[in-house]
Amino acid sequence: MEQRQKQKKAIFYKHRPDYMLTILVLFLVGIGLILIYSTGWIAVLKRTSGTSDTNSFFITQSVGMLLGIAGWIVASKIDYHFWQKYATPIFIGTIVLMFLVLVPGLAISSGGATRWVKLAFFSFQPVEFFKIGAVIFMAAWLTKNKKNLSKPLEGLLPFMFIIAVIAVLAVAIQRDMGSAMVIISTMLAMYFISGVKWWSATLATLLLGGVAGLLALLAPYRIARLTTFFNHTEDSSGAGYHINQALIAIGSGGIFGRGLGKSLQAYGYLPEATNDSIFAIIGEEAGLIGASFVIILFGLLFWRGSRVARTAPDNFGRLLASGIIFWITTQALINISAMLNLIPLTGITLPFISYGGTSMLALLTAVGILQNISKYTYKEVYDEDPSSGGRNSRAHIAGTRRHRVTSRA
Repeated sequence: MEQRQKQKKAIFYKHRPDYMLTILVLFLVGIGLILIYSTGWIAVLKRTSGTSDTNSFFITQSVGMLLGIAGWIVASKIDYHFWQKYATPIFIGTIVLMFLVLVPGLAISSGGATRWVKLAFFSFQPVEFFKIGAVIFMAAWLTKNKKNLSKPLEGLLPFMFIIAVIAVLAVAIQRDMGSAMVIISTMLAMYFISGVKWWSATLATLLLGGVAGLLALLAPYRIARLTTFFNHTEDSSGAGYHINQALIAIGSGGIFGRGLGKSLQAYGYLPEATNDSIFAIIGEEAGLIGASFVIILFGLLFWRGSRVARTAPDNFGRLLASGIIFWITTQALINISAMLNLIPLTGITLPFISYGGTSMLALLTAVGILQNISKYTYKEVYDEDPSSGGRNSRAHIAGTRRHRVTSRA
């Protein structure tokens, strides 16, 4: 009797999300709230010339956290394929938000750059939403054009055009080189992961590296940052002031730190103590041990997010998860490296920890998307012999309870 050839098919399963992601993110958010509570009132005293000691920084950050948790919960409930369907409108919408910084009456200037928009009773930073919009769009575009990505005219050239649009929006309109570095680095990582040929990925990296160098040389303040990076002790009261104060803060913390709330650099010496420079405050108050703990948390978050990406049930889920986790950890790496003078200062925040309600909302919403992806995995089973389904399967990553859901091609 002739035996039928067994056919494999992918069966998708839905199960509990990866709760380790929740624990790691909540740890980072909690650390940020504690630090802003201990240093925010100092920033308020400085801003109001001592007329107010209300910790408005902590209040604003708490509101941003609550909104972010709401976005996290909603995003974790939405099937991540929703974002693939509406990737282009979402991306266009975030581009429109970026152009609002050019509208008089809505734009808010600070530190020589216009990066904020005020609508009614609230203000926000469009670039934070632009980051998540760019990641969603790139994941959808790479999935749709998977077969043509290594072709110069159909893959590489459109990819470079998309990157050029992102660079113009972030650098030319908002003068935000740091955010441009984060987004472009994330796009490159997604391009590599999509499976393009090595020559295509190498050429894209070289071209983008040259463009980044050109953009750095076109702005005098960026040249000053590069000069300061190579010799930060030459002008300690001018261009080198920020990085010198950050290094003093980290160095004075020693191994165990001065203690929570006992920072001296926060008293007007260290610029942006609750924002860009908050890692320096961590080094001062919690010492080498506390700073290392934060770095380890980001490392664990990257590992867990990468695991979600590896076990995603389809190419879009894999690319979207990879984009989100690369965005978060690349931004953290850039911020920490700048505070340690390993790279020039960029003015970019430390994810989940630095002050910023818009950043918190965007990041926690992205984590919600990542958690939704972590609910799905698949096993390749034989349609003739269900008992053999465990012979070739991908790892289940979160929880033991699961049930079969509608399979996808």
